[in-house]
Amino acid sequence: MSKNDSIWSSQSTVARWQSQETQPSPRLRVNATIRSGRRKPIGLYVFTGLLAVIVLMCASTSLVLAAIGPTTLLALRDRWLGRNVGETISTIGQVTKVIVTNDSDVWPAPDNGRVTVLLLGVDSRGTLRDAGLNTDVMTLVTIDPISKTAALLSIPRDLYVPLPGTNVRSRINAAYAWGEVNRLPGGGSAYAEKTITSNFGVPLQRYAIIDFNGFQKIVDAVGGVDIDVPREIVDNAYPTPDYRTEQLVIPAGRIHMDGDLALKYVRTRHQDSDLGRLQRQQQVMLAIRDKALSIGSIDKVPEVLNAVGDSLATDLTLPEILSLAKKWGQIPRENIHTYRIDETMIQPYVTPQGGQVLLPDWEKIAKIAAQFLGETPATPVTAQP
Repeated sequence: MSKNDSIWSSQSTVARWQSQETQPSPRLRVNATIRSGRRKPIGLYVFTGLLAVIVLMCASTSLVLAAIGPTTLLALRDRWLGRNVGETISTIGQVTKVIVTNDSDVWPAPDNGRVTVLLLGVDSRGTLRDAGLNTDVMTLVTIDPISKTAALLSIPRDLYVPLPGTNVRSRINAAYAWGEVNRLPGGGSAYAEKTITSNFGVPLQRYAIIDFNGFQKIVDAVGGVDIDVPREIVDNAYPTPDYRTEQLVIPAGRIHMDGDLALKYVRTRHQDSDLGRLQRQQQVMLAIRDKALSIGSIDKVPEVLNAVGDSLATDLTLPEILSLAKKWGQIPRENIHTYRIDETMIQPYVTPQGGQVLLPDWEKIAKIAAQFLGETPATPVTAQP
């Protein structure tokens, strides 16, 4: 090798060394690229977001499990939580929100407005959806969360009213059966709602139908109720489940009632009338509320729903039920008014077919319906039980 070759080789080595030292390191090049905005790790952002969603879902599920319990949650899964994973996750999130924070997103009326629910009680000795069932109980419950007031309005089952969309007049308790037998849109519940709205002018948001077995289970689920019986009840022809009769005696005074006795108390009517029975029904409904508040919070509601099972049919979702229970429990007892259509608003009448019914005085009923909805000064026509 020549001298020149040696010098050239050394200079080349130095040049290469200097060149390597003056180039930025790979880490610096990446940092420079990120700072320049020419290249961002989008995948990392997406992955972080997914992790956040998963953590939130786990937290929501943990809160619901802690409040309700895994056994009850699993029992309610198919009916109340949703038919697929997406619906279940959405419902659990809503339930968590109701229990932990607020329920404005699931409240059944816009802008936290008034909600009125139609409660129907049926004498179902087969299945709840048996065609031809008349309703033994028809009560409206309204809740105004803004004014923190609520009210009950009980309707006698023999009230003789026109059935909407027909030329027929019938007892109001036949509206449910009419919708079921004629397979009208929405079935009996929708037609019962339509009958109430067309005759009373009361808008309804939801309905709930429960049979006698479910009523008993609700009372038993809260540990029974304490009822002040104003006078002794003696019914020598109380109907039994096997379509026979028995003697029913309930002494006067404060009585602790289980589900079976509470049902008998609200059903008996031979000693007085169907109108007297309406007041007993309201008395027990409010006693259930008071007992439920005394034993715990709304996290007990899913347990009650689980106990009731197929004895309840409603268009309320689980979050809506929890929301209603939460608001119902927050209303002071003195702000819950009770109304019923009594003997001053009806006239006994015998139909050409021989049926004993009650003709409504619509002018008087319109006034009590307005009071029920808080449209006039709330002075209950009937004393609170």
